[in-house]
Amino acid sequence: MIKTMSSLLCTLLAIGLAVSALPAQDREKPDVAQEERASTVKELTIRNSGFRSRATVVIRYRDEDKKIIEVIENGKKLPPSEFSRYESVMRKILELPEIDRLLPDIERARRLADSPRISEESKIREMLELRRRLERLDSDVARRYRDINEFQLMNEINSLSEKISESSDLSQEEKIQQLKEILAKIQAMKFDRTNEERRRRLAEIETFNVARRLLEEIDKSEIMSREEKIKEIQELLRSSREADVIREERRRRGLIELEAVDTIRKILQEVRRNENLSDEEREKEIRRILDEARKMELETLSPMIGIEKFKLDLHQLLKEEGLLPEGKAEFVLRMNESTIDGKKLPKAVHERIMNLCEQDIGKKFDRGTKIVLQLNEDR
Repeated sequence: MIKTMSSLLCTLLAIGLAVSALPAQDREKPDVAQEERASTVKELTIRNSGFRSRATVVIRYRDEDKKIIEVIENGKKLPPSEFSRYESVMRKILELPEIDRLLPDIERARRLADSPRISEESKIREMLELRRRLERLDSDVARRYRDINEFQLMNEINSLSEKISESSDLSQEEKIQQLKEILAKIQAMKFDRTNEERRRRLAEIETFNVARRLLEEIDKSEIMSREEKIKEIQELLRSSREADVIREERRRRGLIELEAVDTIRKILQEVRRNENLSDEEREKEIRRILDEARKMELETLSPMIGIEKFKLDLHQLLKEEGLLPEGKAEFVLRMNESTIDGKKLPKAVHERIMNLCEQDIGKKFDRGTKIVLQLNEDR
């Protein structure tokens, strides 16, 4: 394959690449002279090897960032507006030797991806190293190889995270730790080029998949305390907000936040159903969890926090007024009245409830607004 690519290119182009001596300053084009002084300038000569053809293109470029500073086509200098026509072919020619050296590793990565005998961990290590080497290249050929490698890499990451979640040999804590390590690998990836949107989206999708599995394992853990679970959720959200892979894609981050909200809801349900807690202990623990949840600053979590706080404050108010029923009952709040199982509460109590509702939920009532809650539903 290496020989085929090299022969094909040589048939089309004869390449001359040499470092040129810096010319005297061109008084008519001080911007070009300034470019040349800022970095080593190299020269690429492309000769058309076609029958009776003498067409020659000389491309002078800045070595440090491969920026074209001059193009001479058949002895005629082209304006900067036409430089872009030569960027792709220049990068392809300059990167061809490195691509040739990488081809065996690219083929090896493909074979690894197809092999059922190689572990996902080994495949991921190989593909991450190939990714690092391809990142230095920017030709169209290199981009195609990067896309292929990225797809294979994310596929292996998905397989590994799924395998960890379904493993019967790993403890809950081992699953959590390994999933966190996978997530850190994805979040450490950099996407500096604006033309790599497809690769960025692949990473965003897999970030969500791993984060979802991680939250599931945190929720299922029987060894972690509620405090530890909440701290893990807070850390996951913090790292998600800081990660390059999802910084520009709020929708994916929103999905992770929704999963976090669902996990907080399950933790609250666990507290309510804990028969070893007294009513006072249960209320205190729920308030503590809501305070920690508020620190997460989740837009999707705010309504739930408000409703949960309103439930607690309503419970306390009804208890103080001697109106809290013994068993389960339906509470309904409308603009002009509050009822428990259809029985209207005193007007003064209703006004206090309305104030609590507006304070906790921020709800402004109109005639069509109604809130329905189940009292003592988890007791």
